[in-house]
Amino acid sequence: MTTTGRAYREVHARRRGLASQDITEILDYDDSDHVVVAASAVLRRVSGWAPRGPRGRRALFWLVHWGYGSAVGAAHAELRHRLGEPAAGPVFFVGCETMALSLFPLLGETPAPWRWGPRLLTVSLAQHAVYAGTVAGVDALLARRAPLTS
Repeated sequence: MTTTGRAYREVHARRRGLASQDITEILDYDDSDHVVVAASAVLRRVSGWAPRGPRGRRALFWLVHWGYGSAVGAAHAELRHRLGEPAAGPVFFVGCETMALSLFPLLGETPAPWRWGPRLLTVSLAQHAVYAGTVAGVDALLARRAPLTS
């Protein structure tokens, strides 16, 4: 479970007077198996194999999350180069959210976004806004520190 998933689950449980482990609904798709389901579906199609045990599924979750998170994050530098700031930040956010709303429903068994409900959509928007803002901030910092080359 992600840190934000744990925090959100705890807040949600406290508001209802419950323990976080008593919450059974999916509050955040990062807190669900959607990443592993989609990645496993792709792996199975390509290689005929996908992890079955909890350790393998968890390893796949982190590999995919960090892998595509890093690859997508690198795209911000290209957007900054082409669009400049501040335009690159919002465009990057919209791209991230579009991927979240389309990629996993297309690849795996994640429901279509119109079936997520307002709370899940809000969490997705908030998490991707934090991600996009963090990537934009780090990219801007790295760009300022980079030596000038001609």
